Amino acid sequence: MKKTLKILSLFLAVTLLFSSCQKGSGQKEDSTEREIPQSENTERQEQNGELRLPYNNADGINPFFAKSYENLYLARLLYFSLFSVTSSYEAEPLIADSISVSGKNSTVKIKSGLVCRGSTAITPADVVYSFNKAKTSYAYGESLKSIESAAVSGNSVVFTSAFADSRTALKLTFPIVKENTAELQTDIPIGFGKYYFYENTLVSTKGDAPTVLLTSVNKEDTSLNAYKIGNTDIFFSDLADCSYTQLHGNFVSADLNNMVYLGFNEAMGGLSKNIRSAVAVILNSQDIAQECYQGHAIPCKMPCNPNSALYKANNANQPALDGDVQKGADIIDRCAFTRYAGKALTNGAFTLSFSLIVNADNKYRVAAAYAVADALNNSGFYIEVTPLSFEDYSERISSGNYNMYIGETKLDFSMDLSQFFTEDGSLSKGLAQEKTAQSYFDMRSGKISYEDFYRVFVEYHPFVPLVFRTGAVFSTDNFNGDFSHFPYDLLEVNYELFS
Repeated sequence: MKKTLKILSLFLAVTLLFSSCQKGSGQKEDSTEREIPQSENTERQEQNGELRLPYNNADGINPFFAKSYENLYLARLLYFSLFSVTSSYEAEPLIADSISVSGKNSTVKIKSGLVCRGSTAITPADVVYSFNKAKTSYAYGESLKSIESAAVSGNSVVFTSAFADSRTALKLTFPIVKENTAELQTDIPIGFGKYYFYENTLVSTKGDAPTVLLTSVNKEDTSLNAYKIGNTDIFFSDLADCSYTQLHGNFVSADLNNMVYLGFNEAMGGLSKNIRSAVAVILNSQDIAQECYQGHAIPCKMPCNPNSALYKANNANQPALDGDVQKGADIIDRCAFTRYAGKALTNGAFTLSFSLIVNADNKYRVAAAYAVADALNNSGFYIEVTPLSFEDYSERISSGNYNMYIGETKLDFSMDLSQFFTEDGSLSKGLAQEKTAQSYFDMRSGKISYEDFYRVFVEYHPFVPLVFRTGAVFSTDNFNGDFSHFPYDLLEVNYELFS
């Protein structure tokens, strides 16, 4: 079995298979504040094998309503999905028995004999219900955007997508709950798995895993404080505020799958595919990761996570991560940009002078913008960085009123890039489509390999991936695991539960 979400060994071991089977729709959560002194926590853990996690009681445990990182952690412990995702971003069946893809339809057969607490079997109708709830949810809606519908077919569910997609299984990672048990934010849905929720506690359904005590928090800084004073055993931050604080205990970087990239407006004169390729070659992703992101990023010029099997199979084909200024200069020279017009090279028709917009509210991306400008200005470009408010920045991109911009997007487990390659895609405005979009959808359908798609991508470079951002996980010595992949999932799967 592949190293499946190795995230919190003991907790992971603890959490071997997460899913809940609590009382259904209408049952309310216990919102009592739980503040346990550190000394008492430590003693109880030593005696009973208890672990302590943060819980946002205002957010609710219903995974289709939850928005806080803390409760999304817990939802993954309480509710199984059709498929899990390995640390190399490959799908492994959980509630699903198998999947077959034909055109736009993906048929998922459901394992038989899966029973919730209370001897209620999981059915295809439950899967369809869960999909419909997940599709409109904060946590899962974006990943499921390309899947248009789900329908029962015997002991299977047929998912219909907007495009033929051989990677559909990697999108089917939403929690599966019993039909009509997740209608309200205060509901505790019925599900299948190792734990169930009871009075601010996660209790093992088999009795062979430590009890998880929940400490009430209401936002990230409260969660941080709970960890600092010893009321929890783990603290996670996605570092979205560009603020890093060294804490006691064990630290690891957490894989977020957030791609930071440089976008080009094809309509701007001078940004031909050759010049875009020259930019990709020149930029130093390693410096951007270490200096601009203070080490909280992984250098990458391929539009997929560096930890994924896709990346590992095609790594040799990407431009040098540390940049190749001479190769870039050669490309520029072949495009006849051989003399200066002011501060930038020109070929008589176009001049390599462009503006680069960036969201001024994010200091990491602002630093990346200036690093990109410095590198290109040393290679015959003249790049003027323009930091903007988030509203102005977003409006400029959505209207196509830009030359270049620094962007960030969170990819789903399937590495779906359709937002870049569809006419109404949220990130497609101004980007070069040419043959790249067709090649992308041919790859998703299975007609061509990822290597074939990436060869076309590198030829046209509608955008240049720069880094994949990482988060931070701190844990006490009570945990002894690898938190570096999928910090929301916190465990390895125990397939014996399915035997």
